[in-house]
Amino acid sequence: MHTDWINAYVAVAEKGGFLPAARSLGRAQSRISEQVAKLEADLGVVLIDRSVRPVRLTVAGEVFLGRAYDILETLECARAEATALNGSTYGTVRLACMSSVAGAFVPRLIDRFGRVEHNIEVQILEGPTDTLPDMLHRREADLAITPLAYVRNDPDLQSIMLWDEPLRVLIHPTHRLADSATVSLADLAGETVVTPGSGDGARGISPEGAVWVSAPRALDGGARPVASPHTLVAMVRSGLGIGVLSELAIGLTGAEGVELRSFTEPQAVRRTVLAWMRDRKRNSAAQRLTHFIADHRPPTGATRAGSRVENE
Repeated sequence: MHTDWINAYVAVAEKGGFLPAARSLGRAQSRISEQVAKLEADLGVVLIDRSVRPVRLTVAGEVFLGRAYDILETLECARAEATALNGSTYGTVRLACMSSVAGAFVPRLIDRFGRVEHNIEVQILEGPTDTLPDMLHRREADLAITPLAYVRNDPDLQSIMLWDEPLRVLIHPTHRLADSATVSLADLAGETVVTPGSGDGARGISPEGAVWVSAPRALDGGARPVASPHTLVAMVRSGLGIGVLSELAIGLTGAEGVELRSFTEPQAVRRTVLAWMRDRKRNSAAQRLTHFIADHRPPTGATRAGSRVENE
């Protein structure tokens, strides 16, 4: 059994197919298929059902996946311990984050981290906000920068506070609220509100939208959750509703063709945390990145929230 075989198998399991696994590893698809086949022959079981599209793991494949992660983590720890004997830290950290953070915060962070930690590789995994906790649960990511609202009630996750950033109101120039200097939650009564993230929270808005639900009649007009900040701005520009978006996301998407206003309520903020699995020991590389992120200056427009531990 070779580690390349295990890496190929884990990539197929995580990416949902041989072709995306090959792309993620920078190898030919035929090579990935060959390595997985050799692993199956060595184990004497079929790990992947190739008769369906997309392919899926067999029962044996589901069981072995956990062991595969354990093997790779053990090898990573062994490398890190061996490197530590020379007084340095070695390892790879997979950092999942939402699009706004990936575009406006992470590049500067990784550049500065790399100047300090030369032997630690940071892999950035960008995804929709509501998928970030699942990436931790599936062991696809070691750490995740995510809104607190998405992990607050998950007992399997632990997190530290990073920053708060104000939520801004996006308004079509001809809308009645465009002449207002600021907007209150009560002003949203009767309006269609376009919100970021999933619609898994109360009344069809994202989990971090609880502040709007608590305001009387704030969402009488209904809510339209969208995954992309660019889509949200485009919908407001077309007059399809009033948008609510974080300062960081607006910095990436721009606000051409719409009016920006601040909320009067101080609680209208997005609270961002760094999260990880509670029962999974972070290797030394992940711990170093955790401390570096906690100490790093927050993005422009955000306010440091301290490093208080949540979900203790």
